[in-house]
Amino acid sequence: MTTKPHAALSRRERQIMDAVYRRGRATVSEILADLDDAPSYSTVRALVRILEEKGHLRHETEGTRYVYLPTVARAKASRSALRGLVD
Repeated sequence: MTTKPHAALSRRERQIMDAVYRRGRATVSEILADLDDAPSYSTVRALVRILEEKGHLRHETEGTRYVYLPTVARAKASRSALRGLVD
């Protein structure tokens, strides 16, 4: 699956990605705790699933929970976003 540029993400998707990048890996609950003016747990869970479908995140199972990790290094995603902005 091809990863889309970081710039193609919605505001909330970028916030979620930033939270995951800050932590390195995160559960939905941890992401939710990091968001200002956070939406509901189910909304964050749905957005994380969408980000996974888009190829920005992947998950690992730890017991009964999913832990999400970025598929692209932050520096590479930032360069991609900047390139998209310039284009």
